[in-house]
Amino acid sequence: MDEFESFLAENRDRMIYAVTPGGNHGDTLIHMGLLKKLREARANFRCANLEEVYGRRRLVGLKYLMNIAAWKMGIDRGFKLLEVPEEADLILFEGGGYMSDLWYGLVLLRQMLREHETPIAVAPQSYWFNTTNLMSLFTDERPIALFCRERYSFDLLSKMRRPRNVRVFLSMDTALYLDRRDLEGFVSPSSDSYDLVCFRDDRESILTEKMKQEVIQEVGNPLVGDISKRGTFGDFVSAVANAGRVYTDRLHVAVLAHIFGKETTLYGNRYHKNKGVYEFSLRGDPRMRFVELA
Repeated sequence: MDEFESFLAENRDRMIYAVTPGGNHGDTLIHMGLLKKLREARANFRCANLEEVYGRRRLVGLKYLMNIAAWKMGIDRGFKLLEVPEEADLILFEGGGYMSDLWYGLVLLRQMLREHETPIAVAPQSYWFNTTNLMSLFTDERPIALFCRERYSFDLLSKMRRPRNVRVFLSMDTALYLDRRDLEGFVSPSSDSYDLVCFRDDRESILTEKMKQEVIQEVGNPLVGDISKRGTFGDFVSAVANAGRVYTDRLHVAVLAHIFGKETTLYGNRYHKNKGVYEFSLRGDPRMRFVELA
């Protein structure tokens, strides 16, 4: 039992309100791993997906965008986004990589801190900041538990001057709680023979087009595409499960390939996320190779 599993067990009798900003199919893996451990702990919990909420209620989506704009401009206020149940004893943010200056999970965290006095925990994350002073968000004495999914983030937070009520832990990405049995039901068999090449095209990527083309040309029969954002979750799982080999800078494509026992090359990204999770959780897999790019 790791530190995050122990934390869930310790809080099983409290009403846990689990919050996710939503995202791609990799985030679904993270969510599934969290649900698995919440159920194993026999925890009392409810889940809220912000993306689903503002998909149903456009005003909430507009408020979130306005909160992001206010954050960028340094405006110290924002709109309420989620109704947290009065009976909630703990607000738990799902894991991932959104608590960084590259994305906007910190906007949601700040708003929840201001609107509620409930203790807060963040499931295993990768943290990276260029301008944000994370600890300045924690201005009261409620318990705060910040879980890191790799040692670079853990060291980053551990070295920060933080309030006594803020604790920092190290545990693996919750998607890694899943095994093949949890995912086989999503696989559609295929007779096609291919190697999967899946590269991201957003602000986290540092692969140049030349590098991508070199990889594609080296692969015998490539299936190329960012599957984390396409089709159904079943399509995503099947594309990895049916591949011969996998080449990717998408962390959870690599995690899924690890679960299905695929020979995999994981490339570095803009910060320490991929390298950190590889070193902490995936390096022991002899089929997994990491390529540092920066």
